[in-house]
Amino acid sequence: MRNILQKGISPLISIVIILAVAVIAVSGVLAYQYYSAPKEEATLPKVAPPVNNSAVTPSQSLPTSCIDQPEAKAVITSLSSYSGPVGTKLEIRGCNFAGFEGDKNAWIENLQGTKGILYEEEGSTAKVIKVTLKSPLCSQDTSYSGLPCSSYLTLTPGTYKIWTMPWGENTKSNIAIFTIQ
Repeated sequence: MRNILQKGISPLISIVIILAVAVIAVSGVLAYQYYSAPKEEATLPKVAPPVNNSAVTPSQSLPTSCIDQPEAKAVITSLSSYSGPVGTKLEIRGCNFAGFEGDKNAWIENLQGTKGILYEEEGSTAKVIKVTLKSPLCSQDTSYSGLPCSSYLTLTPGTYKIWTMPWGENTKSNIAIFTIQ
């Protein structure tokens, strides 16, 4: 009887040990693949944000209000639209936009870091910069130098950063995201 039990149990124990080793090995391989795989970095949204003035996409957190103060950093609180084609008329709302002689300009920048200046248009106020997304845009402010523009940003469909930096200031405002369709 003892001999029969040893022969019957021994193969069963061997099978259990082999299965346990296989489960542990597969778990180890899966864990290695999970933890060693490159993690995706946060990316800008691929879906067009809402056009509602008061809505802000989950990907950007713009302050809801600000106060104009002398020599304070410019702050963007909202855009009149968060997506649109080239030619879109855009209102950038916030505070502390005025620079030298009251100039109010904004910048648009692609994901590669190429920027273009958006000069204020008629109807801009201390809290609203009105611009049109034209293409191409000059990559430097030549309004005071009178020099011709030497490099340009061409607007194509994609995601862009919009920010302000009053003339004569060295600090950018916060960033709002806009999608060119």
